[in-house]
Amino acid sequence: MLSSSKDLEMLGSFEGADEVLDRALVRKADVALVDFALDQNGLNGVELGIALRNINEYIGIVIYSQFSVRPMINRVPKSMRSGWSFFNKSVEMDIDDYAKVLRATAAGKGNWEEVLEEDTNTQSKEASVFFALTPRQRSIMSLSVQSKSPQDIAAQLGLSYSYVRKELSRAYAVLVPNATATDDLKTAAVLKYVELMRMS
Repeated sequence: MLSSSKDLEMLGSFEGADEVLDRALVRKADVALVDFALDQNGLNGVELGIALRNINEYIGIVIYSQFSVRPMINRVPKSMRSGWSFFNKSVEMDIDDYAKVLRATAAGKGNWEEVLEEDTNTQSKEASVFFALTPRQRSIMSLSVQSKSPQDIAAQLGLSYSYVRKELSRAYAVLVPNATATDDLKTAAVLKYVELMRMS
């Protein structure tokens, strides 16, 4: 796909890390587009990007992955992050989108700071959801996550069954505010609560 772009000149396309580390070729390149998941027995995309930078300190590195790219940024030494971009693979991206990212990264304008900022904003929003629950609702949801029934929760916490049901309903409304009539509300709320617990 990239070779069809009039804005880009392809120097090569490689399947494994070993093929890429041709010093003469790397010195000519302005930017490298690297899939994070390279061959299982070799380097991953970030490790390859670091190796490329050790050959050509000016080469831009663009890492793309089907997994969350946020944790990958921390694998790049801070002193080397300028000119690195990260994005998740998406069927919505076309050749112009790729070319735009590659050109910007080649010019030293990586997006790693934006990706970290988006992640920080997401964490702040998730934390506000968690703390929108009352301590009692968090206690009840913690037991619900353990597959305890409302009756079991009421008995364990010394509360009435009707009180636990009301607090569960209120917690569900906080955790899954945009639920539809067809959603399995309990499952969605439990999954969301587990996700929040992992982040906290």
